[in-house]
Amino acid sequence: MTSCLKEPVEPQVIVEPPQPVEVKLDSIVQGTLYNVTIGDEAEKVYSDLQQFSETEKPIAYLGITGQFNTKLHDLENRIPLYSALILDRKPSSPEGGQIYFEGNVIKSIYSRNGIKLQTWPNSSSTALKVGDIVDTVYDKLTKLHSESRYAGLFAYIGMFDKNIETEFDPIQEKSTLWQFSIAEDDKNFIRIDLVFEDGILTKIRSRHERYL
Repeated sequence: MTSCLKEPVEPQVIVEPPQPVEVKLDSIVQGTLYNVTIGDEAEKVYSDLQQFSETEKPIAYLGITGQFNTKLHDLENRIPLYSALILDRKPSSPEGGQIYFEGNVIKSIYSRNGIKLQTWPNSSSTALKVGDIVDTVYDKLTKLHSESRYAGLFAYIGMFDKNIETEFDPIQEKSTLWQFSIAEDDKNFIRIDLVFEDGILTKIRSRHERYL
């Protein structure tokens, strides 16, 4: 689910992605790893991850899995806590938008079929624009949602890419799986799953991958 948040890139020659030449799987159900401790509540885990990202290994992407945003009102006061937002019809349509944030502004916008945009939706006078302040996004979306021709673009709302530099979002307690990766060097990576039950960390899974 979180993979759909990866930012599209400019068109290029399609090649098969590299496969790891060695994979090692680890799993623990007690103890501490990556500065987080089995048995801790989600908010404490998040705080410890923030410290890990700041002092040990940067966490560029923290995916909070689960579909917890079903209506526009769910996003109120929460958009600045994340790094990306997806809005789309059901089923998915090229008219849908993928909006990426950086430094408290909209960094880039793409249609759902990967076309880079400067505004979304293009035909709206209240469209989101590259460079807009993130704090203004919710109000603009409210205006768009009130117009019947755009209301369908809010049938699917995806907001999974947590900005780890911002405060804890209580919705994280509902997620059963957080995902992130860390790089040991340019050839060795660790993909980590934090597994939760009722807001308590119960398991840490690690997938160690080495590439040529």
